[in-house]
Amino acid sequence: MVIRGTADEIQLATLTRILDDYCEQAGMEGTHPAREHLARRLIALFSGGIDSPDDIRMALDVAAKDWKPNATQP
Repeated sequence: MVIRGTADEIQLATLTRILDDYCEQAGMEGTHPAREHLARRLIALFSGGIDSPDDIRMALDVAAKDWKPNATQP
């Protein structure tokens, strides 16, 4: 999977599944505030060329650990 610009529907479905699975396993279901932070991080990773689901999950581990409720992070 390579993305430059926008994701096609297959890529978007894959990213959504990765985020949903990750958040479920981490206990961040529904409208958990960290979910939006992780979604932004996932898109940044994917846009930067990281397309392996395992690599994305590892990076989300770091992002989840560093997440703070009222932090303004890109």
